Amino acid sequence: MIQAIAAIAIGAVLLAGCKDVPGNSPVATPTPTSTPIELVGTLNPAVTQATIGRTICVSGWTARIRPPASYTSGLERSQIRKLKLPGTPADYEEDHLMPLALGGAPRDPANLRPVPLKRAHEDDVLETRLHRLVCAGTLTLVAAQQRMSQVKKGLR
Repeated sequence: MIQAIAAIAIGAVLLAGCKDVPGNSPVATPTPTSTPIELVGTLNPAVTQATIGRTICVSGWTARIRPPASYTSGLERSQIRKLKLPGTPADYEEDHLMPLALGGAPRDPANLRPVPLKRAHEDDVLETRLHRLVCAGTLTLVAAQQRMSQVKKGLR
């Protein structure tokens, strides 16, 4: 519970760093850091800053690479048992640590975790915002991945 509250607070701070300017164009305020941020999950090697125009920024791209429920459901049940999580699979969403929309690896089990439904939906809000900023050219892919990693680092 404390991790979830901390993650929400971090997400709010990260979103506060992104502001709208006249014309509703989102602009990301850089977050200076002297220490590199370790990324969560695993990345899809096909997605780089140079390829976002033909990968993550193409409408429907994530739907085409998303693994089928037949794969994620079995993995989710296995991970719930292995991690000794409370509840049932209905309480969780098998979520990508590094979202597909930010260049996460689709089928790598190291990039997938059962996440409580409420938390998964909260993370989706930040994911969508960061994806829009990347595709608008106002935030680099790496910066977006670092921000997402700050929020999801407790889910490893």
